[in-house]
Amino acid sequence: MKLVIVESPSKAKTITKYLGKGYKVLASVGHIRDLPKNETMLVGEAKVDVIDIEGGFQERYEITKDKEKVVKELKAAAKEATELYLATDPDREGEAISWHLLEAIKPPKTLPVHRVLFNEITPNGIQKAMAAPTEIKMDLVNAQRARRVLDRLVGYKVSKVLWDKVRRGLSAGRVQSVAVRLIVDREREIQAFNPVEYWVLKGRFSAKVPPSFQMKLMKLGGQALQLGNKETKRRIAGGTEAEGLRAELEKATYKVTGLETKEKKRNPSAPFTTAKLQQEAAQKLKYSVQRTMQNAQRLYEGVDFGEGPVGLITYMRTDSPRLAPEAVEATREFIAKAFGKDYLPAKAREYKGKSAAQDAHEAIRPTDVTRTPESLRARLDPDQFRLYALIWRRTVACQMEAARFDETVVQSEVALKNGETALFEAKGEIERFPGWLAAYRADAKETTAEGVDGDATNTADEEDEDTAQLPALTKGETLKLEHLDADQQFTKPPARFNEGSLVKELEEDGIGRPSTYASIIQTIQSRDYVKKVEARFKPTELGMVVTDLLIQGFHEFMDPKYTSGLEDSLDKIEAGDLTYKKAMTDFWKPFEKLLKHAAKEMQNLKAGVPSDRTCKKCSSPMLKRIGRNGLFLGCTRYPDCDGTEELEQMEEPEDAPECPLCGTQPMQLRKGQFGPFWACPNYPNCKGIVKADPKGIPVPPDQPTGEKCPTCGKDYVKRHGRYGEFVCCIDYPKCKTVKKEILEGFPCPKCKSDVAPRKSRFGKLFYGCTNYPKCDWLTWDKPVPKSCPQCKNAWMGEKTRKPRGKDPIQVLLCPECKHEEPLG
Repeated sequence: MKLVIVESPSKAKTITKYLGKGYKVLASVGHIRDLPKNETMLVGEAKVDVIDIEGGFQERYEITKDKEKVVKELKAAAKEATELYLATDPDREGEAISWHLLEAIKPPKTLPVHRVLFNEITPNGIQKAMAAPTEIKMDLVNAQRARRVLDRLVGYKVSKVLWDKVRRGLSAGRVQSVAVRLIVDREREIQAFNPVEYWVLKGRFSAKVPPSFQMKLMKLGGQALQLGNKETKRRIAGGTEAEGLRAELEKATYKVTGLETKEKKRNPSAPFTTAKLQQEAAQKLKYSVQRTMQNAQRLYEGVDFGEGPVGLITYMRTDSPRLAPEAVEATREFIAKAFGKDYLPAKAREYKGKSAAQDAHEAIRPTDVTRTPESLRARLDPDQFRLYALIWRRTVACQMEAARFDETVVQSEVALKNGETALFEAKGEIERFPGWLAAYRADAKETTAEGVDGDATNTADEEDEDTAQLPALTKGETLKLEHLDADQQFTKPPARFNEGSLVKELEEDGIGRPSTYASIIQTIQSRDYVKKVEARFKPTELGMVVTDLLIQGFHEFMDPKYTSGLEDSLDKIEAGDLTYKKAMTDFWKPFEKLLKHAAKEMQNLKAGVPSDRTCKKCSSPMLKRIGRNGLFLGCTRYPDCDGTEELEQMEEPEDAPECPLCGTQPMQLRKGQFGPFWACPNYPNCKGIVKADPKGIPVPPDQPTGEKCPTCGKDYVKRHGRYGEFVCCIDYPKCKTVKKEILEGFPCPKCKSDVAPRKSRFGKLFYGCTNYPKCDWLTWDKPVPKSCPQCKNAWMGEKTRKPRGKDPIQVLLCPECKHEEPLG
C-alpha cells in the first residue's frame, strides 16, 4: 500500500478517486506541529526557551493537542506503507508541513519517501505529479522556519512590552502592526486634511449634426486649471471669479480650433496572482479577502459533478502571473474556436513575476479552459460561480488581442478681455475592435455583486470617465453654446482603506504575503485595533495609541521598508542565497537593541499618558489611561478626584432612547464590559440603562410570548442577548430554561435528532443538529423534507436567488446534484 498525505480532507477525497487501488490518501488537516504560544516550555522537568537564541535560533516544536490523534493515525499508516508520498500544498508553507510530517511520524528508514506537487487537482495534474516525484527542498523549509521564528520572536518580545506598558492580552506582529500603522497614518492624513475650493466650468455645445456634447474648461492663459486633487498653477478659486468668467464666456463665439483622432490600444491585464485576485474580487464582487480565499480553496480542491470531485482552478496561493506553456496553448486554441482567429495575437503573451523566488508557481487559472462559467452555473453555488467566472475571463482575456479605439480630442479656444485665452476640451472614443473585452462581456452581469451597479468590462485601469459621445466634426466648424454651468467643488481627503485597497498597499510595499492577508485583516479587527465603518477601516482609539507607542519604542520595526526588507531576506533563504542562521542573526542584533530602547523610552499607559484635556470636576490635567473596558481619561488627582471621561465615543444611531428611570432624553451610547449600552447622561448617579445590539441600536424590552416555562411555570419571554434574540423563562438566568426552536417535521438526516436554526460566530444563520457535537450535520440553507426528483436525495434546501435587475426568487436546491426548481 502506497501512502499519500495531503493537507485537506476534501482534497484527500478527490485524490483517492483519481489514484484508485493500491493507494491510501490521508489528510494532516493543516499543520501538525507549531511553536508553543508561550516563550518557554517544559522539557522533562526543565523549563527551556522555545527558541534557543544562543544556540543558533534552534526551535522546539510541539504537536498540538488537536492533532495528536491525526499523528497517531499517520504513524500507524506509515508502518504499513510500501512508499510514502508527501503531497502537501505546493508552496513554502506546504514544504514545511511535509518536513514537519517526517519529523513527527518518523517513518521507517527503509521506507521510500517522495515529495509530490499537485498544482491542480485533476486526473492529468495528479498523474503528472505522481510520475515526477521530488525531494523536500530544505531551502523552502528554512524560509518558512525563518518566517515562523521571526513572527514568534516579535510576538513574544514586543507583545510582552505592550503587556508591561499598556495591558495584558494585547498583541503585536511583524506584519499586523505595520498594517495597523498604514490605517492609522491614513486616518491622520484625513484628520489633517484642509479642503481647497475650486470651480469647474462645463458647457454643452451643439454642432451642425447631433448629438450635442459637453466640453470642460481646461486651461486659462495656457495654464492647466485645477480640476481635482492634483495641484496646478492655476485655479478658479471663488464663486465671484467663476460667475464673472461664466458671464464673459456665455457671450463668446465658439468654433473647433483643435481636432485630432488617433488609435488607442488597451492591452489585457495579466492572469491573477493571489493579491490581484483578492483586489479584483473586493472591487467587482464585494467579497472580503477571507470570502475570496475560502471559495478559491473550494474551487481548487474540487467540486463534485456527480461523478466525483474535480478541481476547477490551479493552486490559489501564488505571486506569479506566469502560465504554463500547455495552458497557454490550450487557451489560444479555445480563443480561436470560440471568438475567431482575429482575436488571437500572432505570438502568445508572456507574463513574468517580480523575482525568481516568486515565479515558482503558475498564475491562478482554470484547470480546463473549455469549462466556461455558463457550463458550470448549475453545478456551483453563487459565490463559487462568480469567482470562477472572474478567473476564467481574466485567463482567456490575457491571451487575446488588444482592444482598439479611435480617440478623438476636440478643442475650442476663445480670447478673453484680459488678453488671456480660455480652452475648452472634450474627448470621445469609438470602439473599432473589442479584442479581449469580448471575453469580459459574455454574461458580464453574472460576475458582479448582487445589487451593485457595474460592467465587468470596466476594470480599474480600463475606464476613462471623461469620454463623451461626439458628433462628426471638422476643424474650423462653428459651435453653439447651449448652456454653461459653474460648479463649486472641493479637494477631497484620501479615502480610508477598504479590504481591496489595503491588500494593494500591502502588496506594493512588500509587506507580508498575500496568503496571510486574510488572517491579518481578521486579527487587527478582533484585537479592536481597527473597525469597519461603511466597509472601510477606521482605527480605534486603542489602535492609534498602541501604534503611537510602538513607533515611539520600535521605530525601525514599524517602518514598512523594514518589514519589506525581512520579506526579501526570506526570499533569499528560499533561493539558497542566505542561510537561516545568518538571516536570524542579522535580524536579532538590531532588534535586541530596540527592545532595550522600548523598555526605557516607551510611555507607560498604565501609569497614564498626558493629554490636552482638563478635568471637568476640578480643572486638573487629565491622563490617558486604560481599563478593562478600554481607554479613558482620568484625573491626575485620582483618588482625591474621580473625574473620568470616555476617550472614544461610539457612533450613535439617529434615534436615541429615553431614560426609563428619569425620562431624560437623549441618552448616551456607552461601551461596557459586555458591549455597547445606552445610559442616562447622569450615569452612574442615575442607573437608567437600555440594552443595545453590537451596532448600538436600542433593543426592545422583554416581550411575553404567551407560553409557560415547563420548569417553573412562569412566563416565556423573547429577550435580546449578545448573540441575538432568544426565548427563555422570564426568571432567566435564575431559571436556566431556554426554549429551543426546532424545525418541525425535519429530523437530522444523519442521526434523526431534531434540527434547529443557529448562528455562527459571525452572525450568519445556519441549521444544525441539536445533538451537536456528537452529530456534526449542518447546512446553510433551510432544509425542506422534499425528495430531489433527479438524484432522490431525501431533502432539498430553500435558497434565495437575486438575479441582477430582477426581484429575488425563492428556489429549492438539492445539496447533492445541485438540481434547482422554483419554491411553491
